[in-house]
Amino acid sequence: MSSSPTFDLAIPLVGFNPSCGVRMVIHVANALAARRRRVAFVVPSHASVPPMDLRTHVEVITRGDAHGLRDRLELAKHLPPARVYLATGYYTPMLIARGRRSASPHAHIVHLIQADEITTHIRYGSQPAILKPVLKLIARRGLAIPATRIAVSHAVAEAVGRGRIHRIINPGIDERYLERAREDTTPRRLRRLDSTKQLTVGFFAQPGRVKGTQVAIDAIERMPRSSGVRFLAYDRPGAPALPDFVERFSVLQPERPKDLMSFYTTCDVFLFPSLAEGFGFPPLEAMACGAATVISDCGGVREYARHIGNCLLFTPGDAAAAANAVQHLIDDTPLRAGLVAEGRATALRFPVEQFASQCADEIERLIKSG
Repeated sequence: MSSSPTFDLAIPLVGFNPSCGVRMVIHVANALAARRRRVAFVVPSHASVPPMDLRTHVEVITRGDAHGLRDRLELAKHLPPARVYLATGYYTPMLIARGRRSASPHAHIVHLIQADEITTHIRYGSQPAILKPVLKLIARRGLAIPATRIAVSHAVAEAVGRGRIHRIINPGIDERYLERAREDTTPRRLRRLDSTKQLTVGFFAQPGRVKGTQVAIDAIERMPRSSGVRFLAYDRPGAPALPDFVERFSVLQPERPKDLMSFYTTCDVFLFPSLAEGFGFPPLEAMACGAATVISDCGGVREYARHIGNCLLFTPGDAAAAANAVQHLIDDTPLRAGLVAEGRATALRFPVEQFASQCADEIERLIKSG
């Protein structure tokens, strides 16, 4: 047994990144730290910079590399002693089960399941086809390891097996989005190089089949061109080629191309064409910023998305249906205004602090149980 100090919670990650999933885990860590619990992230040195501030009592321990499976197995050998370990990705339950044998063999495992990763990360992933059966096997075996499992949505719970899930806790959005949702007046549209009378339809252009960028492109190419409507992409490296008539947000706002709130505020209509989501943060953030949303009915969004109530829904992968829904909002100003108002009210019901606190409660329960 190591003589290292024992943490209340240790969280092995294959690296920090700016994704919503990693940010949710950091919020949970910060919530526990606010209760004066000692928390440690164990990350590889090549991805050891967190995308947001960590509170006092949260440490970052760097350990080697994590580019391949062999590296990740090696990372598991260096887990610090802890009372509870938090598993996130589909491979981490097995890594923790392996690593805790020498660190803290009787420690509890909490598995925070933020997506049906067999679908989102493996089926739609870019891995070689020959590897996918092996990765699916790893994911399924991870779900067989004894753990307290928290799912972020009913869709995720059903996908992995409702009987495996201890509790469903919906994630939330940051306070700055809630502040925007509370504003009484329509947010100022941040447009440049064109008339403020133009209506803007925005979407994400990003790599990976699961995010549905090609569906969005196919949808807008079906729509008639109009001088009163423009299309704007929040563009990311590696995304599919965009039609010439689509503007790029990195060009429109070159000094802050990664400012998501600024992008959402630019949009009158936000199109979210993802093929599968555990929860789906972007539509909720866009609602908070005053955009009417067109959302694929891709699973986790059902926690907040209501067709004609606060958004328009369409079948995932159906570019024609997406185009019709966007055109409907372009043509129907009263409907668009109604969805904006209901969207803001919806966003206010999902503060991230609520999610972090409820997850921290579950972890606290295990810490106290010994």
